[in-house]
Amino acid sequence: MRFKLPLLSSAFLVFDSVYEVEAFCFVGGKSNSPKQKAAQLEWSRRTVTSASTTGLKAYSSDYGSGKAGRQRLQHQQRRPYYRQEYRNNNHNGNSTVVHDVSSTRTFQASRKYQRNQFGPAESLQHRQRWLKTATTEILGTKPGSLVKGKWHELVSMIKAWSKYAKVDPEAPIVMERLIKRLLDENVVGQNQEAKVDINLYNLLLDAWCCAALFRTEAGTLPNAASQRAREILVLLQENFEAAEKCKTSDLSTDHDGESYARALQPQPNKESFDMVFDVVLKVEGPTVARRVLAWMEYIYKMKRNHLAKPARKYYIRLLHAYANSRDENAGILAEGFLRHMNATGQVPDTLCYNMAIKAWTRAKRGRESAEHADRILEEMQVPKDLITYSTVISAWSSSGMRSHAVARAEELLRNIEEAPNLEPNTVVLNSIMSTWVKSKNPAAVNRTAELLEYMQSSKHAPADLISYNTHLHALSQHAGKKLGYAQRAHNLLLSLDEKFRLGEIDFFPNLFSFNCVIDAYARSQDDDAAWNAGKVLRSLIENKNGVQPDTYSFNQVFSALSRCNRPGSSRLAEQLLDYMEDAYKLKLHRNAKADVVSYTSVIIGLARSGEEDAAERGERLLERLKAHYESGKTYMKPTRILYNALIDAWAKSGKGVLGVRKAEALLREMEEMCASGDSSVAPNVVTYNSVVNSWARSGTRCCGNKAEEYLDIMWRLYETQGEIKPNDLTFNTVINAVSKSQNERKAQKALRILRRMDKLYRSGYKEARPNALTYTSVLNAAAFPALSMDKKTKRKVLDTAIFTLQELQSSRYGQPNELTYSTFLKACSNLLSDDDEMLREVIKETFYQCKDDGQVGERFLFRLREAAPEDLYTELLSEVVTSDKDSVSVGDLPPSWYCNVRAAKTQLPKPVQKVKTGTDKRAS
Repeated sequence: MRFKLPLLSSAFLVFDSVYEVEAFCFVGGKSNSPKQKAAQLEWSRRTVTSASTTGLKAYSSDYGSGKAGRQRLQHQQRRPYYRQEYRNNNHNGNSTVVHDVSSTRTFQASRKYQRNQFGPAESLQHRQRWLKTATTEILGTKPGSLVKGKWHELVSMIKAWSKYAKVDPEAPIVMERLIKRLLDENVVGQNQEAKVDINLYNLLLDAWCCAALFRTEAGTLPNAASQRAREILVLLQENFEAAEKCKTSDLSTDHDGESYARALQPQPNKESFDMVFDVVLKVEGPTVARRVLAWMEYIYKMKRNHLAKPARKYYIRLLHAYANSRDENAGILAEGFLRHMNATGQVPDTLCYNMAIKAWTRAKRGRESAEHADRILEEMQVPKDLITYSTVISAWSSSGMRSHAVARAEELLRNIEEAPNLEPNTVVLNSIMSTWVKSKNPAAVNRTAELLEYMQSSKHAPADLISYNTHLHALSQHAGKKLGYAQRAHNLLLSLDEKFRLGEIDFFPNLFSFNCVIDAYARSQDDDAAWNAGKVLRSLIENKNGVQPDTYSFNQVFSALSRCNRPGSSRLAEQLLDYMEDAYKLKLHRNAKADVVSYTSVIIGLARSGEEDAAERGERLLERLKAHYESGKTYMKPTRILYNALIDAWAKSGKGVLGVRKAEALLREMEEMCASGDSSVAPNVVTYNSVVNSWARSGTRCCGNKAEEYLDIMWRLYETQGEIKPNDLTFNTVINAVSKSQNERKAQKALRILRRMDKLYRSGYKEARPNALTYTSVLNAAAFPALSMDKKTKRKVLDTAIFTLQELQSSRYGQPNELTYSTFLKACSNLLSDDDEMLREVIKETFYQCKDDGQVGERFLFRLREAAPEDLYTELLSEVVTSDKDSVSVGDLPPSWYCNVRAAKTQLPKPVQKVKTGTDKRAS
């Protein structure tokens, strides 16, 4: 009965790279797999046909292998006519088969012409077309038409096509057709020599495996190729089972005849199982590979194929796949597989447990991953090594537990030190340092410094570049909390560079080292931090050792410059942005591509600079960014943060109505983009707060009314859509806008807004919680009355101010600070005349309350000197007043008077100039 090998109806399989391989089966050529080497050695022992007939070129082992063998064959082929005898190892005895190969001169001339006329790629394509033509011709013949010995061409073609498996998507399909043609020849032509052995099937399996693993740009279906390899392996296994059945059954029935036909077909060997399992594991993943392994275990257990017994390497490979899969269930599956190994007699060793722990570590399940990894460590019945401990420490490092992770990591370090055969190495100590860094504990700086110092003098755990970089990371994280950390990081970077210059090439600072130092300066509160960050970036740009800045390097410098108060910072940021774009265009810094974050940071710096033309420059940057985005650079799409920064720049521009109109125009642009479907730039509460702030700073008479209108719009949007949620900053900005209007009843309006906030907060709207700044803003509305206000109206405003201060003193929203008392004194000074007795009483009572609260600062002294009559001022400061009463400052006061002033908490009262600087910053 004829046996037909099922073929795929279609397969579009493509591959990654093109290899320079010999198109024809050269014995001396390079092979891509052990299977192909074995096939080539077998080919050297067989008879070949004329190269001019099939387009194949081969030679006998009589000429040897490699380049020398090919040269000897070429020398023989230069003769005009000759006959070469090839030993045919497939015949019994010493008979020879003689072939006329004089026509190979034509083939040799063609090969030489190809080398001269075509490059390597064209020559390879030319030979491939030649092979396709010959294959099409031989497949077009009828079964049984091949003469004796002609079937060798089919075998040669199969081996030749196997060399194209990585570059030609049709290779495995053509190989299946050729194998089918060879089977048909054996059945129909009664050619007993035309046999298909397992080596040819292994070549076919190898071709399908290559099709699954190597892909081209046209796309691929790797799973389909892997599945086809599994189908062929199942087919071979069925042949093996049929052969076993034929040994014990009667072959008289038709069914038995079919079984007998299948029993004559090739059967799988160890190499077949190994290839299929490996490709399934790499392409279809560990889940499908485990099913293949279970199938192999089943057929071995049922004694259906003793060659299917899984070797231990299969279990190790599967565990390794689980460990590197990064699947959230990888730890569960790996741990279950360990139990399966115990059940099947494959006792897990330390390596197996380490991979199961690694699977939990890479599962990224936080605390759960760390706890399971720790549990496996405690339950291990085999010796633990340093990899075991370091992997568990890494699990705790990524757990997000911070303080608990640090404590457990230190405990594991003590366990290693107490173990008789273990001593911490570099990997373990680096993991400990990483755990400290990820804990974000300020003590991480000192602990990483201690470990680094120990490693510098240790022989078993010498410090490497990762150790230094981890300490640099700790310094950069906490550089904003303590002065000097950024400079320490910079000094450490310089020491690494010095080590490299002295010949220790392993300590050359990499990009992460430089970025940590730049980040440290970007976080630092030092006045020169931004300029120092720029200097580090310059050294990174000018270094000649292959390390070049990336986008993060420039963006951190932009961030530092945006917070810098030194004149010229915004100009420097713009110039640096121009250099960044030009350098990327010229391919000087291939990884430093300006993005929307770069533009946003520069615009934020412009908004904070207070320069007169800052908003206009920010507008030009936005137009430039839009041009980039419209040209196809999708990563340059303007974001909501950028629009908010530009609106803030216009609000702080001091342009009055022009700034307001520009801010409102940007708001409308954002709303239009959102309405067209781009929700990423939809206005939020920050956007509306900036627009309200632009009205508050506009200096117009109607600024208060406009601010209230925007508050009503925000509240309506919140009630209808739930998106824009006014917060305390919104209400405070509206009160500030009202206080700067010319309305005679602005103090009462400000107080009503305060009452509204209090009511909302008491009803559960937590975002509207009033604070001390809210009450101070109401007092500010009373401190600057309208010019047309009469005495009676002023007295009502004063009552409002007194009521507001008293309410703050007794409220749960905060306590009056120096700014509150100073603003209240300003209100008293503007609402009461100097000869009014009530002014003296209110000032005296306010002074004693401020003194008891420890809020007497430079601002309060200035307002007191401005509001109080001269005799009252001298009376109130009689404890400290000197002959020159105008020179009284905070430095002359008892500490209890200024103990709660914000500036006094971080510096001494003397010199007085420092205190004044702090208060001036708060006033601005």
